[in-house]
Amino acid sequence: MDTSKRLADWKEQYFPDLLSSGYGVTSVEDPQYNCIAWAAGEENIDTFWTPFVIGGGYYWPDDKLPRDARVETFVKLYEIEGGFVKCVNNNGDLEDGLEKIALYVDANSQVTHAARQKPDGSWASKLGDWEDIEHRDVQGVGGLNTLYGTVAQFLQRPRGFKKQI
Repeated sequence: MDTSKRLADWKEQYFPDLLSSGYGVTSVEDPQYNCIAWAAGEENIDTFWTPFVIGGGYYWPDDKLPRDARVETFVKLYEIEGGFVKCVNNNGDLEDGLEKIALYVDANSQVTHAARQKPDGSWASKLGDWEDIEHRDVQGVGGLNTLYGTVAQFLQRPRGFKKQI
């Protein structure tokens, strides 16, 4: 992981544990997609997944899911769109043959962020409209004093999963 490319200092302040845990920027800013789409796979860089906006490049499977930010709604989203299921042990440990997603929640238990585990055990995040980053620790973008809150749920699927159309 190349840790030489960093966020602007004013962005880093929103993630106080990111610098000490190790991270690197992997893309330029791009408002076209968000962390929710990105976590399901790199192929989703042309869509912004959200339950709160309809149309205009935003996506939500409204015929299948409520328009809310509850953890169970997002668990179902990732099951429908990416074949993910809840991790039995609900942890972010690297496991052979599995790809994982971490769902973060705020103090009101509303989903705020999703990160995807890389094959080496590090994590990839899309920071809102900002850059994509890789971070060594799943908690690097989380914590009580961050924009994203804490990890509430881990999901998993077989590595190399391809959605059936």
